[in-house]
Amino acid sequence: MAIIRVPQDQDSIQSGVNAANPGDIVLVDKGFYQETVVINKDSIRLVAKVPHGVILQSNNSNENAIQLNNVNNVEIYGFIIQDSHRSIWIYRGGYHRIIGNIFQNHNADGILFEDSTGNFIYQNIIRNNFSVGVLLGWSTPGSISNWLIENLIVNNGGHGVEIWTPGATGNAIINNKIFGNNGQGIFAKGRNSLLYSNWIINNSVNGIKLEFGDNSIAVRNCIKANCGDGIDISSDENLAYANLVKKNLGSGIQINGDENIVQKNLLIGNEEGGDINNNCNNSIFDNQTGIGK
Repeated sequence: MAIIRVPQDQDSIQSGVNAANPGDIVLVDKGFYQETVVINKDSIRLVAKVPHGVILQSNNSNENAIQLNNVNNVEIYGFIIQDSHRSIWIYRGGYHRIIGNIFQNHNADGILFEDSTGNFIYQNIIRNNFSVGVLLGWSTPGSISNWLIENLIVNNGGHGVEIWTPGATGNAIINNKIFGNNGQGIFAKGRNSLLYSNWIINNSVNGIKLEFGDNSIAVRNCIKANCGDGIDISSDENLAYANLVKKNLGSGIQINGDENIVQKNLLIGNEEGGDINNNCNNSIFDNQTGIGK
């Protein structure tokens, strides 16, 4: 393993990546870097020497600041990435670690995963981007088995998190704070999604939307003051369990799919449509409703 220092050993981040071999660390010193970084090799670690002391911006606003092209096991740690098309576009490959970064003020999504598998997205701040904060999607089959944990996803112009395709299976969204986005807080179209212990507050449509993909689980989320429904389910065989659903402007839980289980949720002061609005064949029991009217 070698440590390649930027700008001491190589004068740009891209030059450092080009010089690296699998297993090497590209260690970037404090400063502002305007370049577009393309990574075409596996097992590179791209690390800010001082967390949030490195500001990266693409060469022009139509380019992503970092692009990972069908590679595996890349780490990106501690950067501020801003004012680009997106912070990072991850195309296929996977098992990357995106940790402790700030992604802000992009003219598209904060970060895009396209057909990528097994990524770990942890303790990032994703804010003030024109479109979706975190997009798992686009093409078939979709991005699979990704983990979003303890991120702050705020004030984006689209959904906070979007799982784009029904084929995107097994993604987990855990302990994130998803506030003030101009769309759904979480828009999950994939199958077998786990939405656990997130704070989903003051988004401009629904807190959680489960659509197309079945067999997803929303458990112990705090879903408050969203401009639509707290939870909107239009797919089948999902579980909504032990969520706090409070003061949303639509229904607390709106259900238009079949064979869903809605159990032990606490619903307080939801407005249009009431606490639970069930239009299909579902199992609804042990919920606390009619509180705070």
